[in-house]
Amino acid sequence: MSIQNSPLASSETSSPRLASLDVLRGFAIFGIFMVNIQMMAMPLEWAMNPHYSESANDVWAWAIVRTLFESNFVAIFSMLFGAGLVLQMNSAAKRGVAFEGQYLRRLAIMMAMGLVHGTLLFEGDILFLYSVVGLVLFFCRNLSAKTLLLISVFPLLVAIAGAFLIDGFGDGQNPEDEIKQQLVAHNEGPLGALLSRRAIGFGFWMLISSLWFNWRVLSMLFIGTALMKLGYFGDHRATWQRRSAFIGLSLGLGLEALTTWITWGELPGITSRLSASLHELSSFLLALGYMGGICLLVRSNALPLLLRGLSNVGRTSLSNYILQSVVANLLFTFIGFAWFGLRTRWELIGIVCVSYTIQLLLSSLWLRHFRTGPLEWVWRSATYLQIQPFRR
Repeated sequence: MSIQNSPLASSETSSPRLASLDVLRGFAIFGIFMVNIQMMAMPLEWAMNPHYSESANDVWAWAIVRTLFESNFVAIFSMLFGAGLVLQMNSAAKRGVAFEGQYLRRLAIMMAMGLVHGTLLFEGDILFLYSVVGLVLFFCRNLSAKTLLLISVFPLLVAIAGAFLIDGFGDGQNPEDEIKQQLVAHNEGPLGALLSRRAIGFGFWMLISSLWFNWRVLSMLFIGTALMKLGYFGDHRATWQRRSAFIGLSLGLGLEALTTWITWGELPGITSRLSASLHELSSFLLALGYMGGICLLVRSNALPLLLRGLSNVGRTSLSNYILQSVVANLLFTFIGFAWFGLRTRWELIGIVCVSYTIQLLLSSLWLRHFRTGPLEWVWRSATYLQIQPFRR
């Protein structure tokens, strides 16, 4: 069944591409929170160490997140960001308005949001990075899909090499004092100490991620733009979607499980480094598998209530992304429950599932009365230099 005849079709998402993209965004928001909460809820040294807890069950929880979520969902979201560029270009052309100034304002506003989010709420912010690499993509927007795919290989190779070089960074250090300081700052305060650590952490992340992560995001943006130009998200590309779903959910998932096993076993030397590099590629393959599977699910119109919920979260993805950070601050700092470092990984998985279920309901209720999310409305109004319609 085509999406035009499904419950997902609406005035806001009237094409198969738009419907698929909204559902994929909503799906990605779930996976991103599953990964981010590990860094929001405990010291980074614990989040990166599968064996920080003596509980074997906790290691299994780490393995699930590591295999099914880590790097996969940010890859999906990054490819969707690139796909969005093509949509916005086409929309501007259809309306006969200049695209360049509109898109550059959009990136500038995103940069400001990212700075605020990264320094005040979560030092692992992605918005600031998207605004920077989005500028690179902007100057390549008119290239053909084939050229964009060829270009994407270079930053992906840099990311793979960077992961090889940075693997094991910090091993052998004694971080006990640093961990204690993080626990005190989050669970006891004061606010100035927490915010100063967060701002420093955000700056450090922007610096260290430039060795591999930022290059990978840039590659995903190019690939997403190319896929959109090739029509990957449409009904007529069902064969492509089936192939990517099969390859990603078999080969990609298998390789991800292998890299998780290697990390779990703490295999030394070159094996660990090669595993880190392989993870950059296998997580991309799994991301393609997820994308193909979701596109096929949207096309089949199976699970309509779930698809509509995911679509609603996707249409308010910016607001939901920031809301997740707000919730984490209420749970894991002295502002609220002061649970930083006190919850198991299984409990964190449960928190994400409950929180996301609430987001599904809230997003659906919100869109009954409003055209878009609150932050999306601010973003669009500032982008177009005109107050946009808000209430239905």
